[in-house]
Amino acid sequence: MMSITGRSICMALAVALAALHGSDAFSATRTKSVAPSRNVFTSKPAKSSSNVVPLHQNWWPVALVNTLDENSPNAERLLNKDLVLWHDGEDWRCMDDMCAHRFAPLSEGRVFQSNDDTNSRRCLSCSYHGWEFDSQGSCTKIPQALDPAKAAKSARVVSYPVQIGAGIVWVWPDESSSPFAETVPLPISPMLQQWEKEYPQSAYQREIPYGYELLAENVIDMSHLPFSHHEVLSSRDNGVHLPFKMLSLDEKEKIWEKERSSIYSNATESDKVLPAYQVEIKQGEAQFSDPIFAYNLMGTNEADENSTSHLGFYPPSHIRYHRTPKSGLSSNTELFVCPQSAGKCRVIIFNPFEGGMKKLRIDATKSKNRFDFLSNIGQYLLRKVILKTYMGVNNHILTSNVFDGDNVFLALQGERLAKNRLDYTDYLVPTSADTLSKIFRKWLDLAADATRSTGCKQADNIVEAAVGVSLDGRSPYTAVPEQSKRELLDRYNSHTKSCPICSKAVSKLEKREKILNNFALPTFYGATGASLIASILSVSIESTSNSLPLKLIAKLSTRLLGSCLLMSVLSVLLKSRVEKSIQKFHYVEHRHQD
Repeated sequence: MMSITGRSICMALAVALAALHGSDAFSATRTKSVAPSRNVFTSKPAKSSSNVVPLHQNWWPVALVNTLDENSPNAERLLNKDLVLWHDGEDWRCMDDMCAHRFAPLSEGRVFQSNDDTNSRRCLSCSYHGWEFDSQGSCTKIPQALDPAKAAKSARVVSYPVQIGAGIVWVWPDESSSPFAETVPLPISPMLQQWEKEYPQSAYQREIPYGYELLAENVIDMSHLPFSHHEVLSSRDNGVHLPFKMLSLDEKEKIWEKERSSIYSNATESDKVLPAYQVEIKQGEAQFSDPIFAYNLMGTNEADENSTSHLGFYPPSHIRYHRTPKSGLSSNTELFVCPQSAGKCRVIIFNPFEGGMKKLRIDATKSKNRFDFLSNIGQYLLRKVILKTYMGVNNHILTSNVFDGDNVFLALQGERLAKNRLDYTDYLVPTSADTLSKIFRKWLDLAADATRSTGCKQADNIVEAAVGVSLDGRSPYTAVPEQSKRELLDRYNSHTKSCPICSKAVSKLEKREKILNNFALPTFYGATGASLIASILSVSIESTSNSLPLKLIAKLSTRLLGSCLLMSVLSVLLKSRVEKSIQKFHYVEHRHQD
């Protein structure tokens, strides 16, 4: 049992970390968190002079739950740390991907039910020598020992706290501060809490061929949308001045209260997480300046003088756009970024909007109307028929189009920076459009300094994964010119392969293609050829005979030939369409010059 002194120290450290993450840390509710049972107090949560938290003492979004295999270990990487995610039958677990024996990867092992009658949970076994580990990382069996269970007591693999929120597996990748992880809430908006329950298929995850620092700097920049994503999200004509205003704490609170009080939200005050930095385009200007409002894709973002647009950064991993158009039905774009290693990261994105969600409360400001039932029927059909279908494959393909707009030149931007020995301080950023990008870069520098100040042995590796450059100046971006455009725009390996929605869709299409190749086309080609021969013979017979049956056969053969030719043409067109649909899950050529 922990002594009074020990409890006092833990409480003091918890208060310190909570203060670093924000004053609301203790009051925020969270999804179920699974922390290691063995708490190791090797270092205090570091506190920099700017109150910025070290990079590894945070919750990080690692992967969408639906991309993981519950029956096998899953290899993941976060901040240059190799991790293994696995399911013990009740909860997701995270450990170092390194066996305590000879450091073989546990992700190459297997998950199975333990023979221990006292433990109903599954264990993780290393495939090299069969060592077995429980859900806390403790070794439970060493087969080579005279007493396998007794020998195992001294062996252990480091494990880390895990939470599931918004369909994402979140990991706290620092064992020394893991007792305090539960004091830090996840940055999940009230809208996303509800949206993910209704449309889990809308979640999109992709591997990015450049680093966390360039991706975060990019997605936090609203001004690139009209140009990078011309005719996908906006138009070049909509690239104008962005009159950003940095918001105060009180103004952030008001935006949170607006989100919380929505009839589409059931969030409470205890769910509150405020952004560290947030800007707005003021009412009266947003309808002209925000490129999404100005373009009004699919007619869902029509704006007027009362429309508002906000953009916030929730360190270390979350960027959120919050827009309220003329209709009053707000929408978000919510991005979660995972730094895997220098020059490599992963992004998870949701696009929730109130118009597609079920009302959770009655709108007290709206009077009842006898035609409300028609509106309710329309909304039900929208949610259950239209959006349920669109938010799957179609939404994923559109999102792939969006990221294709950035992949090539951002990877090459990293290469230009490395080759010319430049960094972000050499940028020319004279306009307010770069406000949050500049703030993010300054925050990242402070977070890197705070990380190094912890004395963590892996501090340099952690920082390298986040900033994209090692201490000795080595950069992964020097290898970018060796990659083809097809590799940089690859969709299959970066998304489709691990996405249950898209992999299922492409599998169906490939089956159709196989049927067309192996049965339909040969059959119709054969029938067409046979009909052609029969028609020629029939015409020849008809010209030399006055027999009525032979003339009838000639006419039928000619008509059959026409039908077969038509079916053959339709089969070729169908095959072409199937091939083009399959291609959308693999690679699509993208040219900014068009």
